[in-house]
Amino acid sequence: MKSVKIVMTTSILTAVFCLLSLSINAQSNSFTFSKKEGNESFKLLKIDINSKTTENDLASYIADAKKEKVDLSFTRIKRDAKGNLTSISAVYKTKDNKTETYTEVDKIAIDPFYFYVTTSEKSKVIEKIGFRINNNATMDNVLFVVNGQEVPKPFDVGMIDPEDIEVINVLKNESATAKYGSKGRDGVIEITLK
Repeated sequence: MKSVKIVMTTSILTAVFCLLSLSINAQSNSFTFSKKEGNESFKLLKIDINSKTTENDLASYIADAKKEKVDLSFTRIKRDAKGNLTSISAVYKTKDNKTETYTEVDKIAIDPFYFYVTTSEKSKVIEKIGFRINNNATMDNVLFVVNGQEVPKPFDVGMIDPEDIEVINVLKNESATAKYGSKGRDGVIEITLK
């Protein structure tokens, strides 16, 4: 099967992900990627937090945010007997004193959420920042590649504004494995940002 290039609109993006989506349990991760808008480049840091997030994960997330000039902290941390997070409060503060708090308290397991920050690579100004509930469907074994960079699983496509997407390339079967090897055996979605 050959690859298919699709010019993106919000309705096409929604349809593609509805057709391909499967529910999975989120794993902890942090990743960054860059996008270009006109002559400006932006760096996006996304940090996923869920019931399986460890103390070491939280410490590395604090360090990742610090590189983006954001103080990120976690308090009110409680775990069940198996080590799953049942309560957490996450707070960020920027150098210009912008702050926000996200809290999940006294649950059987916290609902997955993420912290994101988009920074101008030239001026180092924060363009977008905040917390979001991770409620979008993710795809189990599909490999996502954003601007040529493989994105760790799970990938919440909801963090990308459809207006920022230039092209989505869907690879399946032989075309996916020919390009990405065994990692592409369940399909690949390549996203190119504007």
